[in-house]
Amino acid sequence: MKKTLLTVLWTVLLLLTGTGIAAAADAVLTAVPETARVGDVVDVTVTPGEGAAAVNYTLTRDGEAVFQGKEDPHFSASFRPRAEGEYTLSAAVRYEDGREETASVTVAVAGFAEEAQGADWIYSQKDGWWQDKAYAKTDLDNAGCAIFTLSHALQRIGWAGEDVRPENLAVTYKNCYTKNGTAVARLINNASKVYGYTIKRNLIHEKTEIRDGLINGDYYSFSIVIGHIALMAGLDEKAGKVLVVDSAPTATFERIKKGKIYELRDGAYTEVTDPGQISGARYYFETEGYGGLSYYMDLDYCAKRGGRLIRPTWLYYQGEQGRIGAEMVSLTSGESEITVSGKSLTVPTRTLSWGRPESCRMAYVNQKKAVRMLNASGKRIGSVPSCAIVPVLGETEDLLQVIYDGNRGYVKASGVEMISPLEGDIRYGVISLNGNTSGRATVRMRYGPSEKERIVDNWKTGTKVLLLRQENEFWLVEGLGMRLWVSQEFVTPEA
Repeated sequence: MKKTLLTVLWTVLLLLTGTGIAAAADAVLTAVPETARVGDVVDVTVTPGEGAAAVNYTLTRDGEAVFQGKEDPHFSASFRPRAEGEYTLSAAVRYEDGREETASVTVAVAGFAEEAQGADWIYSQKDGWWQDKAYAKTDLDNAGCAIFTLSHALQRIGWAGEDVRPENLAVTYKNCYTKNGTAVARLINNASKVYGYTIKRNLIHEKTEIRDGLINGDYYSFSIVIGHIALMAGLDEKAGKVLVVDSAPTATFERIKKGKIYELRDGAYTEVTDPGQISGARYYFETEGYGGLSYYMDLDYCAKRGGRLIRPTWLYYQGEQGRIGAEMVSLTSGESEITVSGKSLTVPTRTLSWGRPESCRMAYVNQKKAVRMLNASGKRIGSVPSCAIVPVLGETEDLLQVIYDGNRGYVKASGVEMISPLEGDIRYGVISLNGNTSGRATVRMRYGPSEKERIVDNWKTGTKVLLLRQENEFWLVEGLGMRLWVSQEFVTPEA
């Protein structure tokens, strides 16, 4: 009997001292930062003892309840304080053997964080911040994925500030929300009239068209899964993988059926099946969802879902009000005609910019015949006529990416000659006939400085031209978006 009692006492002592079957250690809860501002992300980590099964988060502010959760398997989580005060976060840990422990931490919140924006910024729809941000009869946390996607696209185009904040977009376009969710076509169309990007009326499913668009800097709002909208924001052409920007990835991972999601790690694509597997992922305990992420998907999947085009304005004018989007009417190396907000302007070409990086490069077709315009796959999509001046947006190997007649494509670099915007003194003239600069008469414009050269076009008298140089009693001129030769007898130089 005594031996049995001693055995029991020894066993209890072993348990209490951690020898043999260890008792649970005290759970530890940490928060970073411990002093935060309104809008900052606070990352919390629960370090439990062995055998922990779940944790229950509770959040108060100045003693008043902010959030009362339920059991959660995530021992690392985050939240965004939405008001100043002293926050107390408690974490009740449940162990597999039924035991419970509670740990807590205090976070002082004062001041307001600056809202981050930019071409790489991703809003987190499920970080709790948007639960009280109205969108029609609901809120952005519940139904704002299309609004967040639009904001992501606008920031990547170059917009910033109040214009692209989701809560402001939600107010402006609240009429786009219906009982079935956001009418995305209406949203994209209505916003295009304000932000100046190009759209297409119909949903685009053509794989090649989406591929070429992404290569050329287009964006696409698309239904990534039923009931959820994300952004196609780029393309790894070689791998056939689309860069996706997703404000609420939990919805995507829960609903996806036939698509695969990848993260690019050390130059290789690794399939992921949970948003928590993606580098930088944050889980927010208030919404039980992950914050915004970028990842990759197969081009085939994205094309089948269909995308709504958001094509950035390629032309910008640096005026008194700063850098603003414009539309090209006629391009020369001296002055160009553009429209800004429907108003026609003639401006020095050097004040314009386009392409990546921003530049003002241009070229003209120095061939007697038109040159073929190709898409990114090498398929002919049109042509650029002889002597036409075109903006050069970029280049790849022996090809130049250009715009002509509203279409973007590639031409062989050997078929054009690069030219630069002029600075300093620029001389102009007017096409004339017998000194007359008005009327309906036309003058022959030629490929070269000779009467034997091919006639490329006929220009009306009164047409203003940029005078470049003289040769063989001919003027090399630019006008109407072309570079041509004309007999000096048909030019009246400006005084």
